Amino acid sequence: MTRRRIAVVSSSCPPRPGAPVTGGGLRTAQLIETLRAAKHSVTPVIEADALHGDAAPEGWRTFGDDLPAVLRALKPQIIVLEQWALASRLGDPAEGGAPDVPLCIDLHGSLLLENVYRRGQLDLTLDAKTKLDALRRADLLLTPAAAQVHHFASWLTLVGFDPRELPLVQLPLAVPDVAADRPAAKALRMVYGGARWPWIDSLAALSVAADVAEASKGARLDVFVYDPPRHGLPFEEDLGTWPEVDAALSGRARKGVKLHGAASHAEYTGFLRADATVALDLWEPNPERMLAATTRTVEFLAAGLPVVTIAGSGWAEELVASGAGWTVPAGDDDALRSLLAGLAEDPERVTAASRAALELARRRADLARSGQALLDWVQTPSRPPRAPRSLVDGIIDVRQAHLDDEIAVLKEAQKADHDARVAAHEAEVSELRSSHRDEVAALREQHQADIAALRADADARVERLTRRHEEQAATMAKEQQEAAEAWRAELAESTRAQREEIDRLVAERKEELDAARARHEAALQALEAKKDATIEALRSERDAAMEAAAEQASAARDRMDAISDKHAETMQAMRDAMEQKLAERQEAIDASRQKVAERDALLKEKTEAYDTLEGRWKADRAQDKQARTKLEVEWRANLTRREEELRAETDRRIAELRREIEARGQAELDQLRATLESQLQAMSARKVVRVADTVQRALRRGEGSDSASPGVADRVLGQTGRVLPAARFAKLWFEHAVDREQD
Repeated sequence: MTRRRIAVVSSSCPPRPGAPVTGGGLRTAQLIETLRAAKHSVTPVIEADALHGDAAPEGWRTFGDDLPAVLRALKPQIIVLEQWALASRLGDPAEGGAPDVPLCIDLHGSLLLENVYRRGQLDLTLDAKTKLDALRRADLLLTPAAAQVHHFASWLTLVGFDPRELPLVQLPLAVPDVAADRPAAKALRMVYGGARWPWIDSLAALSVAADVAEASKGARLDVFVYDPPRHGLPFEEDLGTWPEVDAALSGRARKGVKLHGAASHAEYTGFLRADATVALDLWEPNPERMLAATTRTVEFLAAGLPVVTIAGSGWAEELVASGAGWTVPAGDDDALRSLLAGLAEDPERVTAASRAALELARRRADLARSGQALLDWVQTPSRPPRAPRSLVDGIIDVRQAHLDDEIAVLKEAQKADHDARVAAHEAEVSELRSSHRDEVAALREQHQADIAALRADADARVERLTRRHEEQAATMAKEQQEAAEAWRAELAESTRAQREEIDRLVAERKEELDAARARHEAALQALEAKKDATIEALRSERDAAMEAAAEQASAARDRMDAISDKHAETMQAMRDAMEQKLAERQEAIDASRQKVAERDALLKEKTEAYDTLEGRWKADRAQDKQARTKLEVEWRANLTRREEELRAETDRRIAELRREIEARGQAELDQLRATLESQLQAMSARKVVRVADTVQRALRRGEGSDSASPGVADRVLGQTGRVLPAARFAKLWFEHAVDREQD
């Protein structure tokens, strides 16, 4: 036996401590253990994102965008891929891709159907093309169920493999670690487990199981579910009915229902072997579920748990035949409730089925027997022949060739039709252009006359407006001049009166100041005289009483200071009063000046109003000029638009007349043909000749006449109008009929 270096590449992580595991991870583990049991050197190559940041176990390799580089470094003799999606990441060996060695792809399930449910919408084009390209690269394809062999066989035929020798074999699911034995069941302990994939709808089944757990004594329902890994998905995965499952089962812990959530794989398998007694693999049927061979069922059997599943599923026949489980019709809640209630009342029945489950698992535990087809191919890896191109590519090429031929024929026909249409169009355009030139010339003359009339009318209107504005301006100027002269006279008179009032007030104030000054000087002189007398008296008495005089002199000095202070206060009060009167007089003068300023401002305002009126008149004159220019521009635009409308109307009328003439001519021809055919059937050849001669004579008589009255031709044809051309056509038709009868 030859030992090979084999790389098993997967995006699903095999079981590892502390983490849950998906069905893809269990299938990857089966492939690794099958090859290692045969003494091959196997290196697991797992996508780094599947480890969720944890370090890879010893002996594993991880990859991201560098998968080809990792495989070139390993130098495997054989590559095994878990699912076809990874094939597109291998690259071209000639351009630095993965090594060109025999390739095996395991089709654990229909990834294309899974992606449809993941997206929640139908978009198969890109997935189907990628899948065909991936399957075409494979030298061996594995699938776990017989139903899947038939499903994938059609894909391989489309790829280009010989349908008589497809490189597709079955590798059944197997788990090497099978429980040694199980104790007898004492109660119904139901378990449900796995990832919350969007294509699995277990809402109704779990609701029924929860009801049975609540109603049956000692029964329980344990649910181990977790969110599936989403690495590598370029979109948000649909959640299916799992939010509704959470809502339906939460809060029922006291009623025998427990939601365990995400548990490590070791904890989950430990619960299966120690606590559970019956496993549930129930869901609403859909294309993916009915095609799948569920990996969770293998784990249930390896733990010695009998399985309840849907009739017609991938495991149904084997479970019923071996006695390792039961099936219920899809959607039959009553049948499921009856089965679970019966199991709750009959633990011995569960125990018997448990023994059958262990026996079935032991038969599947032999990895060498379940993986015999893979091991045989590894020993002598063959690369089966395939067509140079896939059947789909060939169909596309044939269809493209047919389309190319059709397009060439259509192009030739289109070109001929286009040339004929272009020639007819050019002739028609030439005729229409000649007619249009005549019409445009007539319209131009009419428009020029209209322009002259409008221009004369506009000039007259402008002249009238100008005269009216000039008259208004002269009147307003005269009024302004009169108002200005009146204001100036009034201002001069007011100014003169104010000046006289100011002079009078100044004179009165001056007299008051002179009188006050005289009074003040007299008072000062009296005080000086009194002071001199007092000093002289003191001086005469000083010699007599020197000491008393000194005291009296001091007292007199104090009195003098007080008098001086009082005099100063009196003078300051008089000065303040005088200044206040002067301020009041100044305020009066300022008020008079303010009135004068206001009158000046009013005069200025009147002057500005006059200037505004004059500016408005000028603006009106400019506006009239602009209006005249705008009117001329609008008239020219209307003229151009009218020309375009007339041109379009002319084209439309010509087209309508052409269609009307063609329709009328066709109708007349059809009526004439029907009339002539009926006449030919009723007349002999000789009568036909006489009728033709009669028509000809009538035409000769009518050719020189302007009368349109009915004649012989009208009676023959049974109609009025258009006699001459219709009769000529009738004559030719009659002569042709006579010639045919004579021949």
